[in-house]
Amino acid sequence: MNTPSAPPTPGNAATVVPVSRLVEAGLRRVTDAIADTTPAPVGDLHAHAARARRLSKLYARRARWFAVLERDTIRQHHIPLVYIQAVVDAGCSADREARFWADTAADWQALIEARPTSDVAGAMSNWHELDLTDEPPAPSSPAGSIR
Repeated sequence: MNTPSAPPTPGNAATVVPVSRLVEAGLRRVTDAIADTTPAPVGDLHAHAARARRLSKLYARRARWFAVLERDTIRQHHIPLVYIQAVVDAGCSADREARFWADTAADWQALIEARPTSDVAGAMSNWHELDLTDEPPAPSSPAGSIR
């Protein structure tokens, strides 16, 4: 004898949450974590390096959330292209922030290990520590430029 199965009760039914709500919650958590990242004490190179690494990871997580939103948004053909472009731009911005903080962490680590820092930071901050006598021109004003 076949007995019909009982319909699912509200307690055991699967709940479907829209991707946009999941992304919104994830971005809110990441934004809160970024805001809660306290500045490092002045002169504590290890704390500066650790803070920069943490911010790099948080911005990378932010970029991943925007990638999830991008994939979902592209599938929805009724969404105007301008919104999709905004999501792409936000993800690219988060990627740039993650790279910036990763480079900053590497520079702090280099200072801890008494190594030269990155090209840009080294050219602007520790040129004298490299025993170079002539400072290079600032990147924004190349040598020999004529106004």
